[in-house]
Amino acid sequence: MASSEEYKITKLNSNDFDEWSTLFRGYIDFYETTIPEEQYRKTFDRILDTNSDLYALVMRQQQGESGDGKMIAIAHFFPQQTPWSEKNIMLLNDLFVDPAVRGKGQGRKMIHAVADASKEMGCLRLQWLTKHDNVTARRLYDTMADTSFVQYRMGL
Repeated sequence: MASSEEYKITKLNSNDFDEWSTLFRGYIDFYETTIPEEQYRKTFDRILDTNSDLYALVMRQQQGESGDGKMIAIAHFFPQQTPWSEKNIMLLNDLFVDPAVRGKGQGRKMIHAVADASKEMGCLRLQWLTKHDNVTARRLYDTMADTSFVQYRMGL
């Protein structure tokens, strides 16, 4: 008998560190970089801090009536001020879907969920970036938004 899989998007909660950090590590590894070990806990705590402007949504794989299932995707986002408007711009900073379950529209659903949260917060727009050679992600992103800028980074 085939099981029907559904996905549920929720906020991060205090019991989610292990699953969340596994996915966040996958994201960091994907971009072939590292962050200090203690930064995982610091970031998690900032997301849970109601006085912080760092937010996260997670997607869980639901099976039957058993409640919350395995976490399979994360999105981190935060508002930015702009001199062009009194409204903030929401920056989707990190989006990661477990490679084992990609290709079923989870990334698109996560972006829409972040867009909905951004609208609720009164933001002007949602924006994000990815590496120029992240072809798989860019195929999705090109169907969802416009791109017209190049990003430059200066280490400080």
